[in-house]
Amino acid sequence: MKSVIMTAMGLVFISACQGAQELDTPTGIEIVTIAEIPTLGPYSTAIKAGGILYMSGIIAFDPKTKAYAPANIEAQTKQVFANIEKVLLKVDCTLDDILKMTVFLKNPDDFAPMNKVYASYFPNYKPARTTVPGVDWGRDDILIEIDVIAKLP
Repeated sequence: MKSVIMTAMGLVFISACQGAQELDTPTGIEIVTIAEIPTLGPYSTAIKAGGILYMSGIIAFDPKTKAYAPANIEAQTKQVFANIEKVLLKVDCTLDDILKMTVFLKNPDDFAPMNKVYASYFPNYKPARTTVPGVDWGRDDILIEIDVIAKLP
């Protein structure tokens, strides 16, 4: 099963790097883009549909430095949350509007330190979450990716 997940993630990453195509947006769907947080390929940062926000996996790219956060899980988790909060702000949402998150970790040993940082963002309300360890993006500078499903106001 682990190799299937890693293979699927690898295919997503490979296809994401091949460039975006302009497509017509289906009725009832709104694409959300954040100039400071560019996507790596042919997908949207987030989609609004049916009162729900579906956010693509967010990585630890720092829009101020135009580089990835330092290669330690604490710094990268904080940068991912900063990026998530930028997307949520764009659609008038907060962390309290999150329904579900999926956390992808490169190193399974990073679970405990990631979880400590993660918990600091949710002192009271705790959204549903899945954590997938052992994901390999083929890069040493990406340690974490988080996708989000949130309710819209």
